[in-house]
Amino acid sequence: MTRGLPRTLSRAAAREAGLAPPKSGLKAVTTGQGGSWRTVLSLNAMQVPVTDALAYASQKLFDFADGKVRIKGGTARLQFAVLTTRASTINDNAALTWSLGSAAASSATLAGTMVNVLASTGRTLDGAGAALSTASTADIAAAATLDGSTTPVDLYLNLAFATGTDIDADGTLAVTGTITLLWENWGDNA
Repeated sequence: MTRGLPRTLSRAAAREAGLAPPKSGLKAVTTGQGGSWRTVLSLNAMQVPVTDALAYASQKLFDFADGKVRIKGGTARLQFAVLTTRASTINDNAALTWSLGSAAASSATLAGTMVNVLASTGRTLDGAGAALSTASTADIAAAATLDGSTTPVDLYLNLAFATGTDIDADGTLAVTGTITLLWENWGDNA
């Protein structure tokens, strides 16, 4: 990247679009201008704790700037690893469902605003021990407009286990991969 004014203006524009919360293993790079943006979220062994009592979890990935946000499209390619002992926490071949939404997971059935950016995607945790599972990919199928004019829109990675036999005690997942979003900020009419 060049130095000086072009770099300063590029960084200022990216901050204006939104930011990723500070989280080990999470990096966001936003490019664009004039309200049209491309955000690439890179996850590198980002840890997400999952409690046995709930069998679901979420991690905030991005805070959009104020205004109506139009998600135009995007892709995701994620891999999951279990960092805790599999026999006593998150079991071998557990059935995981994941999604992207504007609300954090609130049940083991991901629906509504928990899946309004990227629909629920099923995945078997086929990695042995702490090894990564095979990649799970998904595309954002339908454009969505999210109203962040009163409260800015957030983006969450939501995770859930469908049955109690998939998780026996609190465990930790590590998520690795890339999420690319193409989106617009339509402004705030308030």
